[in-house]
Amino acid sequence: MKREPIQIVDTLQIAPSEQQTMLELLRDEGVPILRRAGLEFVSCRSTSPDLGEDVLIQVTWKVADHAHYNQARFAFVTDPEWREYTGKASKLWRGGTRRFFYPSPVEIGA
Repeated sequence: MKREPIQIVDTLQIAPSEQQTMLELLRDEGVPILRRAGLEFVSCRSTSPDLGEDVLIQVTWKVADHAHYNQARFAFVTDPEWREYTGKASKLWRGGTRRFFYPSPVEIGA
């Protein structure tokens, strides 16, 4: 049985004033590092800074399975540029999550 790829969804919580800075840092440093490591970029979405609350930035990645994710994770955490990137990004984060999503076991349909 062929398994469908899993999606990794990272959600970053930041101050509204840091939205542009975080998005540019993701674009310029974070995304290229994770792509080099073997993750496939799917999307980046953000809530509005005009809502009067922290902004959530959601970045979605795709990978074949957990074994491939573990290989990619080893590649990015041992990349010297990852340490630099996370050092900058961690100053902007107020919180966040990483979740692994799988295809639904129930056919939903469109």
